Amino acid sequence: MNIAFVGCGFVAAYYGDSLANYPELRPLAAFDIDPSRLSAFSKQYNIPIASSFQAILDNPDIDLIVNLTPPASHVEISRAALLAGKHVYSEKPLSLDRAGAEELIALAAKQDRLLAVAPCNFLGWSMQTLARLVRDDVVGTPRLVYAEIDDGPIHQMAYTTWSSTAGVSWPAEMEFRVGCVWEHAAYEVGFMTSLFGPAATVTSFSHTLVTDKMEGLAPQDLGPDFCVGLIHFHSGVVARLTIGTIARRNRSMTITGDKGILHVPEIWDFEAPVQFAVTRGSTAKPTSSLLLVDTPPNTPPESEAKSSGTGPSPERGIQVDTQPPPMDTPRLYATSPSYRMDMSLGLAEIAAALRDKRRPRMAADHAFHIYEILQALNDSVAAPGHREITSKFVPIDPMPALQTTASNCTISW
Repeated sequence: MNIAFVGCGFVAAYYGDSLANYPELRPLAAFDIDPSRLSAFSKQYNIPIASSFQAILDNPDIDLIVNLTPPASHVEISRAALLAGKHVYSEKPLSLDRAGAEELIALAAKQDRLLAVAPCNFLGWSMQTLARLVRDDVVGTPRLVYAEIDDGPIHQMAYTTWSSTAGVSWPAEMEFRVGCVWEHAAYEVGFMTSLFGPAATVTSFSHTLVTDKMEGLAPQDLGPDFCVGLIHFHSGVVARLTIGTIARRNRSMTITGDKGILHVPEIWDFEAPVQFAVTRGSTAKPTSSLLLVDTPPNTPPESEAKSSGTGPSPERGIQVDTQPPPMDTPRLYATSPSYRMDMSLGLAEIAAALRDKRRPRMAADHAFHIYEILQALNDSVAAPGHREITSKFVPIDPMPALQTTASNCTISW
């Protein structure tokens, strides 16, 4: 598939860093309104420079436009690409308002073009392993999810020194203006909806706790830096989602069911381990092709533990490590010291869907459902409370199963 990048800012490098994992993706052009960013991106990843966005639209050899422009430009760029007959992969969010999102979905259907929206982390090997364990009934009926995506007190960090592989500075002003919901919530919401199905309601509270993050930005210019939401899915699962840029870094997910608990410590790490523990008090012995559950050691009743003075012993569990799909060369990830994400996996999924003439896993109806949940979360800045979610989407097929290795572990979470 021939692709073109529109927008060569900070996030573009994450795609460039992992693009070589997929030789079927052929970058023909890149464009950015900032010549210096464009030149640096082109040089770093050996991608030809387009003279204009219109030149990309007019190029009949380009199949897919990767829209990496700022969120406020997503609708404008995606609209133009669809009208030009191109498939579109957009960075999150699909749109910052409902009208724009609905317009793009209707236009993609009219043009018979694919429209997909990041993030693709729910397709990664760690999260797909987590999903497969749930489908294998390891936890029994899933009841409760704790989804965390706190990224630390960014305003106190040396963010002015952060730059991408291509030398582009982290867009602090835009990040602070947009806020934690639009920037981060989709990483957790996308996975949960892909596994548990559509959400029915969202009850949430969002707020800006720090109002002096950056000189020149008034409090009313800032998006929220904290949000907590309760998502009730039609399937019966309830999730507590916490998002923010104040509390210590915690990008984990914990799924609790009648039989056991699953935990992944880092949803931005495609090779993060998935840990399983039997629920306290359960006598179930779940089986799965992914793990062999040892009978956990008997924990003395709390009364005995207290009288002996030893306290309960640490819980034992099973750790499942997933191997990435095999490659002839070492796999490349977005260059970052804190996670391993293959951002180009989403582009490869669209290419595979077109090749195989099938529905893509990152389809527009799913993207819109995620948008509606994020809008409900962000609306709670002005009016905390309860909101109905009305959209639905076609169930998403799991990714092909990957090789895993299971081992005993001590559960520390």
